[in-house]
Amino acid sequence: MDKNKNLPNKCEISTFTASDSTKLRLGFFASEGEAKATILLINGHREFLEKYTEFIEEFQARGFNVYSYDHRGQGLSDRKLEDPVKSHNPNFGMLVSDIDEIITGKIKPDKLEHPFYIVAHSLGAHLALRYMHDYPDVVDRTILLSPFTGFHDRSVFYVVFVKLFFAMMNLFGFGNEFAVGQAKNQQMIDHENAFLKLTHDKDRYQFSQDAIEDNSNLFIGGVTYGGAAETVKSLDELNENGYIEKIKTSVLCLLSEDEKIVSNDVTVALIKKMPNAEVKFIANARHEIYRETDEIRDQMWQKIDQFFSINPIL
Repeated sequence: MDKNKNLPNKCEISTFTASDSTKLRLGFFASEGEAKATILLINGHREFLEKYTEFIEEFQARGFNVYSYDHRGQGLSDRKLEDPVKSHNPNFGMLVSDIDEIITGKIKPDKLEHPFYIVAHSLGAHLALRYMHDYPDVVDRTILLSPFTGFHDRSVFYVVFVKLFFAMMNLFGFGNEFAVGQAKNQQMIDHENAFLKLTHDKDRYQFSQDAIEDNSNLFIGGVTYGGAAETVKSLDELNENGYIEKIKTSVLCLLSEDEKIVSNDVTVALIKKMPNAEVKFIANARHEIYRETDEIRDQMWQKIDQFFSINPIL
C-alpha cells in the first residue's frame, strides 16, 4: 500500500514487470461502492499518477474502478539512461505494448463483468489511438483529452526541418543527449510559461509541483534526440492514409478551445475519418482540461457523464 499523501483514496500501488523486464509503477483505485465499469487512465508526457489524483477520485465517486500507471521512462517507473532526468523513449511501440501487457496481464485477469474503458490525455491519447488500431475489440469506449496528433501552430517547413535535424543528430550518435532547448533540471522549467499553456487554475497546477517537492524522483526533464525522433516517427504513423479509419471503437474526443500545445486542426481532421468518433470543444480550456477551473471542468464532466451514460455527481 502506497502511503503517499498526494495519491487518491483507496489506493493500491504495485510494480508491473513488462516482457522486457522494465518495471512499471501501476496503481489501482477502487470505486466507491459496486463498480459500474473499469477505466485504464493513460497519462501524458512527463506525467505521473499523483498529477491525476483529483480526476481519479471523481471517477471513483462515479462508480469506476481505475487503473493507471507511470510510462516507462517517467514517474517512478524504470528509466533506462544513466541520467534519469532525460526523457528518453526511442520506441513508441514498446509504450503501446505496455498498454496491452497491463490490460492482458493485470486488468483482464480480474475477470471483468462490466464495461472496460480507456481515458487518455495528450501523449496518452496518441498511444491510445495506436493501441485501438493494433488491438481492436478490446476497449468498449474511449475518451481522448487534447490528443497529441501534431504540433501546435507549426508550418510544414518547420516540421520537415525538425524531422531532418532529429534524424541527423541520431545518425551522428547523439540519440541519448538532450535535444536543443530542453530542460536539463528543475531550475530550467519556466513555470509561468507552462501555466499559461496548461491550465487557468493555479492551485491545481501547483498540486503536481508539490508532489515533486515531496518526491524529487517524479521529476523528468526534456526529451532526448532519440525520443524526439521517435515522436515524429510515431506522429507520421498515426497520420498515414488509412491508419485512423481502421479504429472502430466508440470514441469521444474533447479538445481545448484555448490550445497551445497540440494541433486541434490535425486532430479534428483525423477524428472525422473514424467511423464511431465525435469531437467536442471545451470552451476557454487550456491543454490540461482535467485540471482546469471548476467552471471549465463542469463542461468536461457533463460530456464525460453523457458519453459513459452515468448520472452526474452533484
